[in-house]
Amino acid sequence: MGLFSNYNTAGPGIPKMPQEKKGFFKFMEVFVRHFWDLVFLNLLYIVFCIPIVTIGPATAGLIKVARNYSQERSCFMFHDFWKAFKSNFKQALVIGLVDIILAIWAVYMVVFYYNFSLYYDIGKVLLVVSISLMLVVFLMHFYIYLLIVSTNLKMKQILKNAFLLTSVGLKATLISFFTIVGVLAFMLLMIMTASYAGITIDLVIIAGIVFSFLAFVICYNCYPIIRKYVIQPYYDKRGEKNPEFDYLRPLSEEEAIFEDKGGSEAPVKLPNMKSQHKKKNSAPKSKGGGKRIS
Repeated sequence: MGLFSNYNTAGPGIPKMPQEKKGFFKFMEVFVRHFWDLVFLNLLYIVFCIPIVTIGPATAGLIKVARNYSQERSCFMFHDFWKAFKSNFKQALVIGLVDIILAIWAVYMVVFYYNFSLYYDIGKVLLVVSISLMLVVFLMHFYIYLLIVSTNLKMKQILKNAFLLTSVGLKATLISFFTIVGVLAFMLLMIMTASYAGITIDLVIIAGIVFSFLAFVICYNCYPIIRKYVIQPYYDKRGEKNPEFDYLRPLSEEEAIFEDKGGSEAPVKLPNMKSQHKKKNSAPKSKGGGKRIS
């Protein structure tokens, strides 16, 4: 009998299904496991974004790899990144160029309507409306690139689904949004409080993982929404099984590497050490050298 368990009895064996952690604890477990992968992924993303026009395809590659990490799929970083970059180039390029134009337009409109609101009340209304529209478009991006790399939908369908999923998966959307706001606020706080040397060091450290970290957060929270409302209904309609859940399927007898007999195997009988010790001491010895007779 052990201190807390009886090691002479059969154990329960291995669970048939994986016993996974939930929520934040699962997130931290997966994030810590892939921390250095995300650092290298962040560097890869920055390199591919150097030509500004490739921001869209590079983001598709980033999201594809981050999705695989967050959903614990097998992943070869550069291979998957490059494959997503090439195969989704057209759609992601369009979205990326539109994003650049919208970003410039958003800055201009906010400044314009703010100055306009100083003199006319209607300017305040237009300012609120423009900021609200920008916020909706920003939240839609949590799903746009995920839909691009995860489905074969056309652009019109992607935008429509992204808009609907923003509200359907409101909890996941808000968690991702406030995480991004928190990270950006933290970076701004460091810039305002640190010395010039400290700013440089801190920003380098944060920039080393910020893009891949935010992509990981978005994929971890929002991809299950896409899988539930877009991907799974597709397989249900066709009467097929979603291959994403193959890892949860119990192995057949032919596929199993070993047979788990938890609870049914015979207990191990340990030899009696005292009786063996007495037998050893009572063994006859030779007259000459005191060696045991063979």
